[in-house]
Amino acid sequence: MERPFQWINRLLSLGLRHDQATAVGSAFQQEVWIRKTMREARKHTYSLDTPLSDVIFILLDTETTGFSPQRGDEIFSLAALKTKKGEALDLYCSHFRPKRSIPEQVVILTGITNEDVADAPSLQQEMHRILPFLNRSILLGYHIQHDIAFLNEFLSRNYRTSLQQTAIEMRRIMERIHHDTFPTLDDALSFYGLFPVNRHTALGDVMSLFEIWKRVFAELQQMKIDTLHDLYALLSQCS
Repeated sequence: MERPFQWINRLLSLGLRHDQATAVGSAFQQEVWIRKTMREARKHTYSLDTPLSDVIFILLDTETTGFSPQRGDEIFSLAALKTKKGEALDLYCSHFRPKRSIPEQVVILTGITNEDVADAPSLQQEMHRILPFLNRSILLGYHIQHDIAFLNEFLSRNYRTSLQQTAIEMRRIMERIHHDTFPTLDDALSFYGLFPVNRHTALGDVMSLFEIWKRVFAELQQMKIDTLHDLYALLSQCS
């Protein structure tokens, strides 16, 4: 691979100004690094006989400007809690400065204003922290495909790649365990007699997910759901 200065020199030879060449070279190097990180993530997958107690589960939640990443809606807040054996290990949490304003109805829902994110880093600036944090894990969340869709749209648009981690819907696990329906995070919290704190914020919802996951993980152990194979078999059962 060419060194950064060699790449910049090539761009300069094509007539770009030094500041333009430096910006392009930096973006190119970031894309190379991110794609390498994704390849490393692809290599690390848990085998089906891996005990659940050995798996890193990351609880993930995002707040977004809307529901359509394909139409330009963006993530403006993300929280991820790394867990093992139902215990918390590490936390990542940050606001991001989106290119479009946070709509009024979203501000009302989340309590996060445009002023709150005005000086925040962009999502692109934080990717060098987010991706390594998520690596070597299985992602868990409530309606987690919403979060994955936004992250993958961003990664695809900017770096022509996507997340490699398995993502599991917490709702499905609860419904298989209890043979009942839990359409929302609030329903899941209510079932366990829990009360949300800072609801509809990424950090608040991730901490609520953690309280649920502690109980769900204990229930899986009681049911002798010991390995990833056991968990996937449970999830494959008809309702």
